[in-house]
Amino acid sequence: MESCHGGLQQVTQGEDRGRPSTVAHYAPQVTQWLREDPDLSGAEILRRVRLAGYRGGKSALYELVRRLRMQRPVNRASSS
Repeated sequence: MESCHGGLQQVTQGEDRGRPSTVAHYAPQVTQWLREDPDLSGAEILRRVRLAGYRGGKSALYELVRRLRMQRPVNRASSS
């Protein structure tokens, strides 16, 4: 049995089903904000995209932020 998140991942990775993604339009800007400030909160990103005109749901945006953070290489020095 496949989890609902697995299905979401398949849809967001290129399968063209249903409505077009509203949040995908904002991915380049969110990526830039995360490059500038990797610790930027999801709530702050939501606030910024809403100011930029985003009218989609917060869950979709938080999922985008999660995926973008996972793609980011870890460059932090170890604390040992």
